[in-house]
Amino acid sequence: MQRNEKILEILRSTEVLAFVSAHLSADIRTLALQFGGKTTFSLPPVLEWIDALQRAEKKVPAHYEAMCFFTRRSLEQASSEATAMYKASCIKGENLLNLSGGLGIDDWAFAQRNISVISLDPNEELNELVRANSDKMNLNLVQRLDITAEEYLQSTRESFSWIYADPDRRDEGKRLVSLDDCIPAVKGLWQKIQERSERQVLKLSPLYPLELLEKEIKGLIRIEVVAVHGEVKEVLAFSKTKDSGGPAIRKAVELDGLQSFEGFPIAQVSGRFANEAYFYEVHPSLSKTNLAGTYADHLGTKSLIPNSIYQVSDTLIPDYFGRGFQVIEQGNYSKKLFQQYLNKLKIAKANVACRYFKLTPEEIKKAHRLQDGGEHYFFLYTDVDGKAAFIHGRKFG
Repeated sequence: MQRNEKILEILRSTEVLAFVSAHLSADIRTLALQFGGKTTFSLPPVLEWIDALQRAEKKVPAHYEAMCFFTRRSLEQASSEATAMYKASCIKGENLLNLSGGLGIDDWAFAQRNISVISLDPNEELNELVRANSDKMNLNLVQRLDITAEEYLQSTRESFSWIYADPDRRDEGKRLVSLDDCIPAVKGLWQKIQERSERQVLKLSPLYPLELLEKEIKGLIRIEVVAVHGEVKEVLAFSKTKDSGGPAIRKAVELDGLQSFEGFPIAQVSGRFANEAYFYEVHPSLSKTNLAGTYADHLGTKSLIPNSIYQVSDTLIPDYFGRGFQVIEQGNYSKKLFQQYLNKLKIAKANVACRYFKLTPEEIKKAHRLQDGGEHYFFLYTDVDGKAAFIHGRKFG
């Protein structure tokens, strides 16, 4: 595509719309081979749009239905509609400033709560697509500006109920270790951010260390870890201007089934327990928030390993926040004895997980020639006495 060609002009053409509608479910590589050099329009951005639309159907279904414009990169970096709507449900106020507009999915969700949004992004080409999408979605409450967060905060005197930011890594190949590594530079802007807002919320990578947040964010009051279908998607940091500080409460959230648990991290002493009827593996959001021990203390379950991710109980907990299994066998692990156990029960296919263990699940399956999957679940760990152990379980419910 020539530099002077506008992506939006290409995508809006009647010919392109007809092409996209006719090939929406087609394989992109096949289309490139079949139509390369044979269209009157520039094919690469159209194929990228088709590819992004295919990926958007599950992630942002309302935007998919409206045939919104996406690039692959902007869609990958965007919130899902599910997580965006959850964030919006946590916010009450008249107006919000978004320091990192991106594809605008979060802005769309905020607007659903009747919040007036000013959204910033220096990428003019992306902003053209976002404004076109706003027209498609009838987002009258969202104003997108072609400006950086730094420039806007330096020039404005307007106050907001909330300021929101989803900072991006400066170097995509670099492991994120601090807000100093992000764009916009939230840490350096924090004084101005708090001067211009009553409350703030940051969306961060699932890999972000929560202990670091408590050191970097002034006025931090709550940290939430949000998961969808058992996979942690976002870390949310909520703060309040002029808050005196103190330990931030943590909350683990699963949007599929709407389970949640909140509290302050505590350590539960792990032990070596036998003849317990039920085994539990805590939800990943509980693990990330370091609330597994708190949850065990709340339920009265017993922890097998230091971080309380593996727990046991002699009673059934139907609505356990995580995965629950009926214990079939529990014992010490050695390659010879474990193989004898597998042979005895004629188990050739199983699901394997390891925590605080010398071998990985892949190494276990290779050593015992186990296929992946099936109804049998094996959890291997190092117990409180330093011995290799396993639990064989079967899902209940």
